[in-house]
Amino acid sequence: MITSHQRPISDPEQPGYHGLYTIVVRTLNGSSVLRWSTPSNQRWFTLDSAARLDTAELAARIHFKQLTWSDAAVPTEFPLLERPYGPAITKEQDGWYGTGDHHDGHTMVLRSVTERGTSISAFTFELPYPYGRVVIRTKEAISVPTGFGKEGDPVPPKPKVKPEYDFGHEEVGPQVMVPPGVPPVEPIDLTSDDIPDVVITGENAPYHATSPLGSYHRGIRMLPGAALLMERSADGTFQLFTLHEGQELGATELTMGLSTDRFRWAEPPRWPEFIDVLTQRYGSLRTADEPMGWLPASEPLPENFVFRGNQYGRPMIGCFEIGHTTPGGELWVRLMGLVDEGEVLRAE
Repeated sequence: MITSHQRPISDPEQPGYHGLYTIVVRTLNGSSVLRWSTPSNQRWFTLDSAARLDTAELAARIHFKQLTWSDAAVPTEFPLLERPYGPAITKEQDGWYGTGDHHDGHTMVLRSVTERGTSISAFTFELPYPYGRVVIRTKEAISVPTGFGKEGDPVPPKPKVKPEYDFGHEEVGPQVMVPPGVPPVEPIDLTSDDIPDVVITGENAPYHATSPLGSYHRGIRMLPGAALLMERSADGTFQLFTLHEGQELGATELTMGLSTDRFRWAEPPRWPEFIDVLTQRYGSLRTADEPMGWLPASEPLPENFVFRGNQYGRPMIGCFEIGHTTPGGELWVRLMGLVDEGEVLRAE
């Protein structure tokens, strides 16, 4: 539903500015919108402009705890346009403006559950110029079985029971439990230019080709256009270079290291470096005393990996840390520093 509301604003410094009219799109009861729900991605799920709805991929992402639905019983609002009002608003200022949420042009996914059945659709918002109108355009809609994506529905909150002895400690919720297997890749944009630089991915390592025994591995891999910094070790092999918190990498040190072959950039596909983070055995390779769930592939995990990327064509240098939970298996990447190439990189 396309609707609008008036939001009064009281600002003593702008007495003639009374508030904003806002045009919003609001979901109706029974409709929910798909969103990323991983530690690395907390945003609405979007499809590439030319992509079709792939129910198998969506179901897999929901199964592996990457995606969830918004609450179908609670309206979701997308504020798209706003217009100031009040006696101090000049003719030049009077008009519709984008809200800065930047939903227009992105293809999102909606699920609708009615008494006639369940369907999912890919849709976009369009804001034709001059601003003041909102168009919702359906790109594709398909019927799906009842209960499709139910794993991704919000979990009803459990009633809180105050313990007999309350020492004021904050209650820690249960871990998200990622099922065993190889989830679809999760793209992550480290340079804030809407182009992924790294993916959280996985591999299946069977004991041999036809064996039901083996182990799953999940970790990090850079995408083409981005690269990890490698450093030559004492035995002549190259290992991933890392920075500790507060440590710096200057432009001179990096340039000299690259020229003397102390450093190298591991850029895919030539150097498809995989950082193995979590593992889980299956079949009889798993020992009886081994705890259930995901385990660290190695201990300890280095602090901050240094990478090279681009931000709208501008060369950048940055560093990121990798975090995870065990035995739950959540895995994330957190940016810890990003500067223009040629500046000093500091791990914050």
